Amino acid sequence: MQEIAEIHRKLSPRKKPSQPRSQKMVKRILDATRNLLRKSGAAEVSQITTNHIAREAKISVGSLYQYFPNKEAILFELYKDILGQVALVLEKFKSEPYLSLPRDEFFDRFHRAMKDAEADVEVVFEMHNAVKLYPALAEADRRHAELIAREMAGFMKHFGSRWPMEKLQRLALHAYYINYGTWMYRDHARPDYGEVLDWEISALNFIISKCFD
Repeated sequence: MQEIAEIHRKLSPRKKPSQPRSQKMVKRILDATRNLLRKSGAAEVSQITTNHIAREAKISVGSLYQYFPNKEAILFELYKDILGQVALVLEKFKSEPYLSLPRDEFFDRFHRAMKDAEADVEVVFEMHNAVKLYPALAEADRRHAELIAREMAGFMKHFGSRWPMEKLQRLALHAYYINYGTWMYRDHARPDYGEVLDWEISALNFIISKCFD
């Protein structure tokens, strides 16, 4: 519990922006961070500092620290945007119109929708790098992976898998972490996005099909 509290402390904003002026300031900080992540060369997350972010946002670093205690907290706020998009996909696919689709069509649509949630490619790529660098972000990502695995296991059960839930969750985690390998491939080969999407979806669908054999 103490470890979780420490993670929460490191990643929590210093204050919630309730007034329009504060909300604009936080948006300015987050937009500046996105811009830095998108820039080639300077986009390496380990090289970005709060001073760089403040300079990009055209504010003082003291103003930045009024809202965020460190760079990790800023990155996690961006990461939560991605998590929010993923959460919307999960809720959407738990509805009857999707759950009544043929199984293969459901999972194909589901995987493609999950990839669409990562539309800001450069930012998502650097967020994956950040997860490797910062323990607090890594723990948050691990919890996110477990959530996705539980939801995916529920979908597999819905469509008739006889595997026990624990095994389904392990299968879903394996599918989830294929995503990491895909990002490494993108960085190495720089292929066309459509090609990457088709190959990754094919791999995910094949792995998921194993629980229905």
